Amino acid sequence: MSAYKTYEFLSGFVKSKLDLQEEVFITSAELLTYCEEALRFCEAEIHKLNIEDMYFVSVEPIKLNTGKSEYSLPANIYGNKILRLVYDNGSKVYDIPRIKIEKRFEVASLMDRYQTADSYGYMLMNNDPRAGTRVRLYPKSREETSQTTIAGATVAGSAVITGIASTTGLQVGDFVACDEFPDGTRVEDLTSTTLTLTYEALTTNATASAVVTQPVLLCWFIRSVNIPASGSDLVDFPEFWNFIAQYMIVQCLAKELGNPRVDIERARLTEIKDQMISTLTNMVPDQDDKIEKDLSSYIDQDEMGDY
Repeated sequence: MSAYKTYEFLSGFVKSKLDLQEEVFITSAELLTYCEEALRFCEAEIHKLNIEDMYFVSVEPIKLNTGKSEYSLPANIYGNKILRLVYDNGSKVYDIPRIKIEKRFEVASLMDRYQTADSYGYMLMNNDPRAGTRVRLYPKSREETSQTTIAGATVAGSAVITGIASTTGLQVGDFVACDEFPDGTRVEDLTSTTLTLTYEALTTNATASAVVTQPVLLCWFIRSVNIPASGSDLVDFPEFWNFIAQYMIVQCLAKELGNPRVDIERARLTEIKDQMISTLTNMVPDQDDKIEKDLSSYIDQDEMGDY
């Protein structure tokens, strides 16, 4: 896997290629927009080929509240694409099914009324675009997810949070939401004053704050492409960074009407784009990993003869 590039590297590469270091003809906002357009194109191609699992599978806990029925989807979900809702209370694990049968609305009302004790079902709701699409559980939540706020010290490159007042109630597998760590970070080990996490800290902070959530309800989903907001942000698709940079170069040149260089760079962009699509197409599963059944013990009808 290629190393991820920062947006600072990418924008610096483009400015150097076009000698824009001291120019204000292309604003920072415009350059970022060109980067986003290229990223969205890559994202669309991946979805077109149905290989999202290779790039965008993500997981996030949903905090349950007793008596609550509707919950927000993860902020970075793509097209409301939930892969699975998984329930795990420590003693029971099961897939929460989406209610899709013909009588689903009647079934949902019955589940709400009679509050079955063993399992949940869900549907997606969108009463108002201002509220966004939500997950509605049937029946309403009958439990409260444990969520704890902690404070401690982080060091860039280290997976340990130190100096925590107490880790009582926390456990291995809990999710840790903290500005200093990547999304999806979980507790891997703990002592009375430290947490060892699954990812290393991105920055150093002596007074970092984190929210630790018990993974009772996990939402597995397809996330959206990450759009950089600052120079230190990493850019998705490290193996295709040259396409993203070339797209930005072409858009910058196209802004200057009549620039003779734009056609040359546009032809180069087409070449790189075709290479990228070919690479992605070759990643589509071709079923060559299937093992054929051994039928040697069966007798073909034609071989039976007069038997």
